[in-house]
Amino acid sequence: MLTVVIATFYPFVYMILLSLSSGNTYAKILLVPLGFSFKAYESIFTQVNYLDGLKISVARSIIGPVCTIVVIYMGAYALSRTELIFRKFFSRYVIFAMYFSAGILPVYLNISSLYLTGTFWVYILPNLVSVFGLILIRTFIQELPRSLEESAFIDGASDFQVAFRIVFPLCFPVLAAVTLFEFIHQWNSFGDTLLYNSSNSKLFTLQYILSNYLKNGTASSATDMMKLNEGGMNNFTLESVKMAMTVIVCIPIVIVYPFLQKYFIKGLLVGAIKE
Repeated sequence: MLTVVIATFYPFVYMILLSLSSGNTYAKILLVPLGFSFKAYESIFTQVNYLDGLKISVARSIIGPVCTIVVIYMGAYALSRTELIFRKFFSRYVIFAMYFSAGILPVYLNISSLYLTGTFWVYILPNLVSVFGLILIRTFIQELPRSLEESAFIDGASDFQVAFRIVFPLCFPVLAAVTLFEFIHQWNSFGDTLLYNSSNSKLFTLQYILSNYLKNGTASSATDMMKLNEGGMNNFTLESVKMAMTVIVCIPIVIVYPFLQKYFIKGLLVGAIKE
């Protein structure tokens, strides 16, 4: 078990050590930084458009999950009602959309026709519906006692009040799990930036900036390195800059995941056990 723990944990330690190294670390096993230096981190904060990317990544990682939860919760609550007309048809239609998609080109043409390219909302609107999350929430709602809702209706509550004042608070575990799914998805996404906002540097995400630096041997990397080392400050390497950016990008996930881990596991088990 100790060997497994070391093999699992060391890559993260190596990533941090490499980000703090300024010497040649090629094919070397690091136990301490080789030429300890914070220059890689300083360069990111001072000479790379880090703050602009951070703002976009944080904004989409907060706004996106909140909007998605509201939309899919309403859909899940409606599909959980047995009195809904054509309920089976809608359920099968939603499940079909989870397995089949039109493809990149039709999706791009659709988003372009909606004038979402080159805007921040291209990160939010196309991701409003998570079919997997909708099914999880629907299954959780179906397992709740219907007597709670019936009591509320007897007391004069409307459908909206029952949905958001009775059922919604009871769904916190599965909502937290789906929120974590969506947060990780939004934080790690960079493909949509490449497809829809690659010409607008103000809408670059941290992950898109990082992906550019991870392209070894490209002209852009060499040019960026020349800019970072201008003035004769060769106190860091391109690899240390890459690892420093990777560490920074991983920090929010490392912070958020431990607090929502129990809900993450419970969300995966929703509907798996019947009593």
